Formats: sequence, structure tokens, C-alpha cells
Amino acid sequence: MLTRRPFLAGLAGLWAGSALARPARADTAAEGLDIHYGWDPDIAGPRTADVHVALHGHDGASGSLDDPLRTIGRGVAVLAARGSGSLAIHAGTYREEISLDALRGTAARPYRFHRFGQDRVTITAAEPLTGWAPCPAPEAQALGLPAGVLVARLPASQIRHGAPHALNLHEAGQWRSIAVDRADPSDPEAAGDPATYHSATFHTDAQDRILAVQDPRLIGLPVAAVQGAELLVYHHPNMVSAVPMGDFDPATGQITLAEPGPALQRTNKQPVMRYALRGAPWALRKGTWIARETAPGTVSVYFWPTDPTTLTSGIEVSLRAGCIDFGQARHVELFGLEVLRAAGADTRSSSCIHARAFDTAAGAGQGLRLVHCRVGETLSLVRGYGALYLREAADLTIRNLSIASARGNFGLFLAACTRVDARFMHITNTSNSPARFFTLRQSVLAFSLLEDSARDAHANKFNFYEGSDAVLVYGLRCRNVGGYATYQEASRIHFAFCEIPCDPAAQNRALVSQNRAPGAGQGGPDGSGDPVPGTTFYYWNNTLLADPAHAQKPNALQLGPAGSSQSHALFNTVLHGGGLAQIYTKGADPAREERSHNRYTGLAYWQSGKYGWQLAPSEAVIGPGQHSSDAGLDMHSVIATEIAPLFPSFTHWSVDINGRPVDWTNPPIGCHT
Repeated sequence: MLTRRPFLAGLAGLWAGSALARPARADTAAEGLDIHYGWDPDIAGPRTADVHVALHGHDGASGSLDDPLRTIGRGVAVLAARGSGSLAIHAGTYREEISLDALRGTAARPYRFHRFGQDRVTITAAEPLTGWAPCPAPEAQALGLPAGVLVARLPASQIRHGAPHALNLHEAGQWRSIAVDRADPSDPEAAGDPATYHSATFHTDAQDRILAVQDPRLIGLPVAAVQGAELLVYHHPNMVSAVPMGDFDPATGQITLAEPGPALQRTNKQPVMRYALRGAPWALRKGTWIARETAPGTVSVYFWPTDPTTLTSGIEVSLRAGCIDFGQARHVELFGLEVLRAAGADTRSSSCIHARAFDTAAGAGQGLRLVHCRVGETLSLVRGYGALYLREAADLTIRNLSIASARGNFGLFLAACTRVDARFMHITNTSNSPARFFTLRQSVLAFSLLEDSARDAHANKFNFYEGSDAVLVYGLRCRNVGGYATYQEASRIHFAFCEIPCDPAAQNRALVSQNRAPGAGQGGPDGSGDPVPGTTFYYWNNTLLADPAHAQKPNALQLGPAGSSQSHALFNTVLHGGGLAQIYTKGADPAREERSHNRYTGLAYWQSGKYGWQLAPSEAVIGPGQHSSDAGLDMHSVIATEIAPLFPSFTHWSVDINGRPVDWTNPPIGCHT
């Protein structure tokens, strides 16, 4: 990291020799960027291709425009035999699970799967469920079902992911929640709110592990009704576990677990655990459903429809764990496709598009591209890895990707990926973190919108873990996303022109460093916790603000810890308090923090003379909602010398979060001009 005096004094001299020499004003205006988040459903794909697939075709056809194949899977086999080429997919819904594993393209001879012109193409893991009838009275009575509930029978062998509670039912295209007995059932997606769970008596063993849950509310309920539900245990402060149930005693309202559960959590020596029951028949309301294995090999789905006219063709359930598996494919592009409704009950299921391991073949996973695609409408019962989950990909390109409605899932999950270039993403309505990254390296995440997400327990805005290094987060905007952005066991994660609001439910934090002191067993690929020791995290032109209506103390930027070898440099940022607190509270090395030209809308408790903290050069305190018209620090030269060489594919160093040109002779403070 540049020390303050040489950094400030050397700016003018660095301009002349910079690889990013300052452009003329006319050129600066030309650097503006037209930003569109997410996919364009009307963008046209090519109308010519080597192979065509259409719902009116047949798999013995030639694959021409006039004689198309019927399934995408058959099209993959034909392309694999050719060694390269393109597949045009014509309009319709393709109910297939597709493997691209056989495709070994090269940069010169790639494979491309695209919509035909503007045809709307959907690949789905769901199937229609028909045969609905009123639930027989003895069956309804045994389960404690309310009147008006219908039932459809489904062979268990058709549920490829094996989880009846993860059928992900949709009615006329709208998601319908499984019935959950909670204290507040009004918002079925607010799984991270402890107030929606019931209090109860938890019986434990000598190790304080939960053995049983007892609740007087359950006294007298039918045994079959309770035994078929799933017990959800809310741990303090923010974890939820699905715990296998054993016996139920209707005389006492006690559920005995099939095996010892998680340890009982306490605060001030008082138990603070809560519970809910997923799939509880008595919790059925209009627009909700449950499922039971009512006979060997038969699953019964009980549903109270919102519109009876949808029952003949409008009900779909997710039967497959995924839609597209890249396998060990390389140099493959997906363009203009909707890939929807994967589901399951383990972390590796419920990914619409996935590549779970590339490490068995050299070069596998290289050159994958996803352009103008929409992914989502998934359901996982246990924190699924992601609606889009890729592992060990290199030279991955993502453009205008939309991820929406990932329930119980992360939105985007990349693990052990290198040279990712992801831009113009829109990730919304994911119950877990919209994005999570493990061991992400030499990558760019730019000009994207994350919103209306992270409602589940232990969810954050986005995360970098386990050896992530050299990542640029540029022009990223968060709206109504819970938690905070964080990283640990990481180095050289740089944030610029980002808008990351504070979350009052997460101690008013917006961006948090959770790095660990270097040493054995601290995580990351080498176990040290420091992928590249002694490097610097840069933060410039960000906006990290809090809602002034909340009384939480300022704490937007939480850096550290004291024992880490990493340094932090903060410029031109508007923030609601924070920085490297341990310099002042625990005597960490002051040289590990550099800052100037920042604006504080509030100060953390340690940002006072009592702790020796003071405003740095050109810093100031402003009121909430105020905008600073002062000029910020000219960052162009430090970008050119220290940051840009790490990201050769990124060229938009002089635009703000809205894509508008930045004049570095009069730079803004905050994320936009």
C-alpha cells in the first residue's frame, strides 16, 4: 500500500507514465456505459444453426430447420459427434435434465446453445400434476386437514430428487408455499425472523443436545399429522436446522427427535431456541400444500387451490434436482434461455445450472459463457448451493444474467473459479445470500443489482471465503438485501462505486472484513488464512449508508482484525461510521489503515478523541441525507499502477455506478457523479 505522503504527493507524476493516461474530456464523455441489469427477454438469437430442436420435431430427424430434433439432449449428442457447432432451440417448454459433459470445445471451435430468434425457450425441472380430487373424509380426518383440500397421487419414483417436501408447487405460474406451523405465518419467506417461530420446552441430554420439544399447543393433534411434518429448530442468533423427528405423544404434546439434535442455545443462561413444523396439515390455508408418503411408493399431495380452474393443467411440481449440468464441458455458451424450477433437499441439489466438479479432466470448465439467461424459481430445504452453481471454472463469462426466486438457496454460487468476468447481473428474491464465492480469483463482478433478498437465517448480501484473491467489485448496487457484504481468508478484494446499505438487523453493518490472523489452521487453500500476505484492500467511491429512521449506532464499515497482515485504504466514500477499529481499541498498527476524502453521516463509538481517532485529510462529518459537493481524491493513477494490472479485461475505470463518466480532475465523493 502507498503511504499517505508519497501517495498524495506522487499523483501528478504518475499520470504521465500511467497505462491509463487521463483521457481528454470528449473521450471521457464517450466512456459512458449503458447499464441494463439482467436478461432481456426480447433479445434475439441467431435464426441459423447447425442443428435445430423444436417441440414438433422427433429425435430421428436430421436436425435441420425443416426437420428438427425433439429434445435438447439429442441435440447435444449430435453436436458432440460434430466436434463443435450451434444448436437453435425453438419456442416452448422443454422438460429435460440435460448433460453437456460430452462437449469438448475450444476457443476456436466452441459450442453454442441459443434461442431461435426471439422464441421464448424454457428448460424446466417441473412437470404438470393432474388427477386432483376432493380428499376422502377418513383421510382428511386422520391428518387433521381443513375442508376444501384436494389431493393428487404421485409415484414416489417420479420424484428424482427424493424429497416430497421440496416439490416446489406452482399454480398458474405462481409459487405456492408448503404449509408451515409458525407463530406468524403471514410471510412464508421470512424464514430468518425468529419472531415467526414458536417458543417451547426443549429437553436435552448431558451434552445439552436437544432430545425432545414439548409444546402444549400440540396436545390432542392426530399422531399421523405431526409425524409426517418436519421439525425446524431456530438457533440463536440466526441459524435454522431441519431435525429428524421420531415419536409424537398427543397426550403431552411432546415430539421426540429421531437422534440428538443441535446443542441448546442460551443467552444469559436462558434458553433461546424456537421451533416450527414444516408440512403441518393443520397449518394448510388457501394457496398452500403439504405432501405425505401415504402408501409404499405413493406420495399424496394435498393442496387448497386459489383457483379451481387451474387444476386440470395449471399445477406443476419440481421432480428433478437440476436442469443443465455442464459436467466437464469446455467452451460452451448458453444464450437467451430460461432455466427454471430445480428442487431438492440437500446442498448440491436445486441448482438449475451447475457444474459440481471439473477436477478430473485437464481443461474442463474453461471458456463457459452465460449470456442473457434467466435462472431460478428453485426450492431447497437445506441452504442449497445456488440456483446457478459452478465449481472449478476458468475464464467464465457472465453477461446480463437474471436469477430470481431462489428459495432456500443462494442465487449465484461460484467455488474455486478463476478469471470470472460477471457483469450486468440482476439477482432478486433469493432467501439466502444473493451471491457467495469460495476461492474466487482474478475476477470481476461489475455493474450488477442485488435486491429483495437474504431473508433466511444466517444470510448476507454476498460473501468471499476460503482463499479468494484479486477480486474487483465495481458498480454493484444492493437494495433491500439483509445482512452485510463480507470476506474472510481473503486478500485484495477491492470495492469501487458500490452502493451497499447498512442492515439494522446486523448491527448496522454494510461491509465487514472477517479475515483471520495468519497461521496454521486459519482456512483458505493453504490453511494460513492469508492467500497473499501483506496486501491491501482498496475501497473508493462507495456509499455505505444507514436508514436514519433506525436508532442503531453507526457501524457501516467494520475492518480488521488486528492480527491480520492485510491493510485497508479508503477514499471518496460516504459511510455511516466505521473503519479499522482495532487500531484505536486494541493498538493495531496505524499504518494498516489509510483514508482521506471520506464523508461520515455518523461516527462509531470508537471514532472519538477518547480513543485517539480523528478525521483524516479532507474528511468531514455530514448529516444523514446530505450530499457532499466537494471534490474527492484523484484515484486514476493508483488504479493504473496497483489495481488495473490485476484485471486486464476491465476497462471502465472512469464511470460511476450509473455508467456516467467520472472526471478525475473533479472526482465525486460517493458512488455516483
